[in-house]
Amino acid sequence: MYSKSINFASFTQIILAYLKEKLGEGYTVFAHNVKRNNGVELTGIVINRAGSNTSPTFYINEMYRDDITEKEVKETAKQLYQQFRKTEGKTEMDLSDFLDYKKIKDKIAVKLINAEKNEELLKSVPHKIFYNLALVVYYSVEETPFGGKGAILIHHTHRQQWKIEEEELLGEAIRNTPRMFPGKIESMGSVMQQIITSEFGRNFDEKELSSLGISLEEWTEMFFPVKKSGEKQVSMYVLSNQQKLYGAVCMLYPDLLKNFTYKMGQDCYILPSSVHEVILVPANETVNWKELREIVTDINRTQVSEEEILADCIYYYDRATDDISLL
Repeated sequence: MYSKSINFASFTQIILAYLKEKLGEGYTVFAHNVKRNNGVELTGIVINRAGSNTSPTFYINEMYRDDITEKEVKETAKQLYQQFRKTEGKTEMDLSDFLDYKKIKDKIAVKLINAEKNEELLKSVPHKIFYNLALVVYYSVEETPFGGKGAILIHHTHRQQWKIEEEELLGEAIRNTPRMFPGKIESMGSVMQQIITSEFGRNFDEKELSSLGISLEEWTEMFFPVKKSGEKQVSMYVLSNQQKLYGAVCMLYPDLLKNFTYKMGQDCYILPSSVHEVILVPANETVNWKELREIVTDINRTQVSEEEILADCIYYYDRATDDISLL
């Protein structure tokens, strides 16, 4: 009875039916297709309780697979129901301030997205082009009732309602961003230690890692396989913000790259590893920027979700001119 696999449309309908039955009257449950960054389209299950100003959306695309069975779908629906019940009743979001620009202007920020992949989106949102990227404005919701931070992308319709010119809106958001989301540069080794700690649930020193049959260097190469030049390992640094959310924009913060490169005594290559961070590689005779570009492209295809891809290219920061160029 439960062995036959089902398609995505049926998968969605079974989940909707289960949630409607379990929640009963007083709730509206429906599926909604949402276009996200880079043209990615996701299907979300929206649950609205009568009298509530919060309607959580559960995206289900990654829960589906081609050989999924009806039994497994019902188990998925059960888990979604339990997740909703755990978060239901938390403090509701108050978005009344969003209607008044004076009240929210200190909470708007910018992030970087790929301009070509978001060509249609850019027609409807305030933005500023930076080579093959675009700065777009969002309103930061510090905490949401259903976990994590939220972000509302600002459209021209919002700006027009607020009676604010695009240039003024962008200027305010650009000034706010370093204050709201301070930049942070960490060595790749430090970041890899954090990943390993998350993977195993505790800290490991290099000696312990060796006893597991893998070195910190090998862990790094698994995630970011930059080739060695002779016997010298290429140095890498991760630039993001403290929240690790839309941190690629930190590469545009005033004086951040200038201070970093003068400390290192070298210019640097900027590798756009995702919308959330970039990799900095000091520029010297051991680094081949064309190889770095190939690595970024490979990582985008194998390790970064389509929605989080920033670009398949390399940028160069020149500390003498304090300028970024696209290679």
